[in-house]
Amino acid sequence: MSDLLGFAAFLLLPLIGIGIWRLDVVRRLPLPARLSAALAAGILITTIVMATLSLFGIQWNRTKLFVVLGIVACAGVLVGRSAPSAASKDAEKIPPSRPQPTVPWKLLMLVFVMLTAYGLMTARESAGDLHFFWGPKAVRFFRAGKIDADYLRRPDYQPAHPDYPPLLPLLYAWSHTLSSGTFSWTAAVASTLLFLFGSVFLIHGASGDGPGALLVAATLSYAYAVGFAAGGADPPLIFFETLTLVAVMFLNEERGSDVLAALGLCGAAWTKIEGATFAIAVVLALLLVRRDWKRTLRIAAAPALLLGAWVVFVRVAHLLELYRGAAMDVYWKALIPTLRTVAGTATYELFGLPWIVPVVLLLLARNRRAATLPAVVAVLTLAVSIFFYIHLPDPTWWILASAPRVLLTPLLALLVGALAAWHPRPI
Repeated sequence: MSDLLGFAAFLLLPLIGIGIWRLDVVRRLPLPARLSAALAAGILITTIVMATLSLFGIQWNRTKLFVVLGIVACAGVLVGRSAPSAASKDAEKIPPSRPQPTVPWKLLMLVFVMLTAYGLMTARESAGDLHFFWGPKAVRFFRAGKIDADYLRRPDYQPAHPDYPPLLPLLYAWSHTLSSGTFSWTAAVASTLLFLFGSVFLIHGASGDGPGALLVAATLSYAYAVGFAAGGADPPLIFFETLTLVAVMFLNEERGSDVLAALGLCGAAWTKIEGATFAIAVVLALLLVRRDWKRTLRIAAAPALLLGAWVVFVRVAHLLELYRGAAMDVYWKALIPTLRTVAGTATYELFGLPWIVPVVLLLLARNRRAATLPAVVAVLTLAVSIFFYIHLPDPTWWILASAPRVLLTPLLALLVGALAAWHPRPI
C-alpha cells in the first residue's frame, strides 16, 4: 500500500503544475507532452516550496504541504480554465507545420518504455546512489521536516555529496508524505518511468517526429539499463534537459518557449551539479549560435537565481562544497588514459551504436546547420566531463562508475541535433 501511495504522489505533480498550460506554446502541444510540461512545473514548484519553508524555519509535514500545494494546484486549475488569449486563438487557426505522428510509432515507443518498466519492477535496474545517499537524504529530510543541514554536515556523510542540489531528495520526501510514514523505495525506482515517458513525449509532441522519438526512447531506455540509472538523479536531469532542448529548438518561435527553456534549466540546475554545467553550456551555445543576448539572459536569469540561492545556502550552512572543484589541481598526464577509458565506457556495451546512429543521421541530413546549437551543447558537456575527470591522477574507477550516466547529457544533445537536422521546418 505504501508503494502505491508513494507513487501516487508523483502522479499528483502534473496537477500542481497545471498552470503551465496557460502558455500558448504548451496549449498547442499534444496531451502527453502537455502533461510532461506540467510534471516538470509541478516538480519544481513542489521542491521550491519545501526548500522555502525550510529556509524560513517552518517544518513541513503532510498537512502543511497539502494546504500550500493544494492552493497552488487550485490556482493552476483556475488559470488553466481561463479563456485563451487572442494570440492563442489565432495561433490555433494556423495549420500545424509539424507532421502528425502515426499510431505505429507510438506503439513502438511504448514497447521500449514497457521494457524499462519491466526492468524497474523486477529489480533489474536500480542506481546504487539511490540506496547510498538520495534515499537516506529523503528519509532524513522527511523526518526533520526540512533540509537537514545538521545531518549534511556530519563527517561520516561527506562522501555522499552533501552540497548536491536538493530537488531529488525533496521530491522523494514529498513521495514519503503519502506513503503512510514508510519510504517507498519501489516508488522512487518507478519514478524513472515517468521521467522516461516525459522525455519521449516532449520530443514526440514538440518535433512531431515519430521515428526520431522512437530513437530517443530506444536509446534512453537502453542507456538507463546499462548505466543502472533508475532511482538516481540522472533520469530527472535528462527529463529537464530534454524540456530545455525542445524549447530552444523545436518550439523556439512560439510564445512562451523562453519560459519552458528557463523551467528546464531551473530543474536541471536544481537536480545535480552536472545540471549547472549543462545550463552554462546551453547559455554559451545560445550566445554563440543565436547571438540574442536579451533572450538568452531572460532564459538564464531564473536558473542562475535558483542555483545561486542553493550555493549561498551551502556556504552559510558550512557544507562540503564541490562547486569549486574546477579550481583543484589538474593532472594533464591523465588526459590520454582518461580519454581511452571514457571512449570504452561510451560504447554502452553495444559497439558505440547509441552514438553512431545520430552521427550517421547528421551526416546524411540536408539541414545539418540546424544541429549546430545542440552539437555545441554536446561538445561542451562532454569536454567538461573530461576536464573534471582529470582532476584525479587516476580517475579510472570514477569513470567506470559514473560515465554511463554522465555521458547521457551529450548523447541526448546529439540525438536532438540529429532530429533537428531532419526536421521538415527550418530551425
